[in-house]
Amino acid sequence: GLGSVAVQAPVEGAGVVDGAPELPIVSVGAAVGLSTLADDGHDTTVRNIDGVRAADGAPELRLPLTSVGAAVGLSTFADDGLDTIARAIDGARAAEQARLLARFGNDAAKAESGTAVGASAMWTLIFNPAENGGLIMPVSRTWNFAPSPANDDWTYAIFDWDNLFATLLAALDGGADAEAYAYSNLFQVMKSKTAAGFVPNYAAGGMRTQDRTEPPVGAKVVLEVFKKFNQSWVVDVVWDDMLDWSDWFLRRRLLHPDGLVALGSFNEQSQHGSEAGGGTNNMQAARLESGLDNSPMYDGEFFDANRTHLMQLYDVGMSSMFVQEAYALAELASLTGRSDQVADLRARGDAMKAKIASNLWDESLQVFSNRFPNGSFYPRISPTSFYAMQAHAPTDAQAAAMVTAWLTNSSRFCVAPGGDFAGNADTCYWGLPSISADDPAFPPLGYWRGYVWGPMAQLTHWALQEYDHVPEVRAARKAMCRQLDALMLSQWRAHRHICENYNPHKTADTSHGDCSGTQFYHWGALTGLIGLVEDGLW
Repeated sequence: GLGSVAVQAPVEGAGVVDGAPELPIVSVGAAVGLSTLADDGHDTTVRNIDGVRAADGAPELRLPLTSVGAAVGLSTFADDGLDTIARAIDGARAAEQARLLARFGNDAAKAESGTAVGASAMWTLIFNPAENGGLIMPVSRTWNFAPSPANDDWTYAIFDWDNLFATLLAALDGGADAEAYAYSNLFQVMKSKTAAGFVPNYAAGGMRTQDRTEPPVGAKVVLEVFKKFNQSWVVDVVWDDMLDWSDWFLRRRLLHPDGLVALGSFNEQSQHGSEAGGGTNNMQAARLESGLDNSPMYDGEFFDANRTHLMQLYDVGMSSMFVQEAYALAELASLTGRSDQVADLRARGDAMKAKIASNLWDESLQVFSNRFPNGSFYPRISPTSFYAMQAHAPTDAQAAAMVTAWLTNSSRFCVAPGGDFAGNADTCYWGLPSISADDPAFPPLGYWRGYVWGPMAQLTHWALQEYDHVPEVRAARKAMCRQLDALMLSQWRAHRHICENYNPHKTADTSHGDCSGTQFYHWGALTGLIGLVEDGLW
């Protein structure tokens, strides 16, 4: 209730013209307590500050500090000393730590994971009146696609699946505020839907990719959030958007003759390649639709720019996620009084499931794989092969064989059966790299060519959950959760970072022990979320 903020850390400042440290504030007229002794709440000067203006007109306070490492306290009460401010902060911190411990079953290890997951979403939470709900969780503070922002405070980007996963991360907390943040973020993403009917690859400030979407996970996320909070009005808000997105896939992303989903790019309003990321109606734009921008699965040139505007490749991951979405829509329809739509939505999923089962199982490799229309498989295997289990496409025997031959194989996806890293090489230590470790693209690494990614962890976990009755699958799922939670915590403990992606090496030596991507990117915490879900703490 003090309305105070204390900075109990070295203050290096932004540096004014003469090089002295400076401290920005958000309002003119604030009271400031300054001490050069970090633990001293008595040797404090309390003064009223009239403030100065920065070049862009924002008020800021410039305090020349006598030493780096000084403690600075800001309070809206003029008589608050640094000790009062520090006590308020310490008390709030202790209360929050106690709340988190209770929230995660009085298990300190789980509370640590839960804290990291919550921080991943809340660090990126911003208010932006240019969007639909006000509050949104951009992937990080470094990405921007907003056209001509007034200043750096208004830079942001909404990515389809990245931001949908942030709704899960925020919802984990379970409190009323976190629930509201999760809904607002969800609405922001789904309401970025284009006139053509799909949620775009990215959007910001009224701009959207008009040629391509990204992996469809919206209905599945809404289903998980609905099961947690039981708020049917949330489903009502986005129902038409979710259904439009599924319908659009049937209209624009089926590759014949077999009718499975393929990646594509085509702006129905214009064929001009004017959008960021390599234009439209080409192979690279279609790669971007996968969300796996440079995956070895899409090495080569097999895009039809003249007739279908699709990659000439049946995509096991996208086809399976389409089925998962159809089944999630059917379940949501059943739970929210839309019984007249259940049968059609189930049939939609069943039809694609049958096509996956009939066309994408590679018997020689014992795995579901992408396939060309001429019948030949494209055996660059990533975790998307496991997504076939989201669609219930494998038989139990196929699911067990795929997990044994690939997921728990230390030369491929490196999930030790006990979740203890036993038998894993240092080069594929943490498990679930974004391409199989025996692929020639893996040793040099790079982005989606071997790094470990949170969204793949989440999607693989959803897939494995569907075969809980198969002992090999169940054991592999639990082992994967243990290894990937340890991966997230290794960076959280060392650096307080949540990584865009993670180096699969035990020492992360290609990035000096730190993140291999953006150092605070919320979906990296999905590697920890799945373990909390596994332990019944969702």
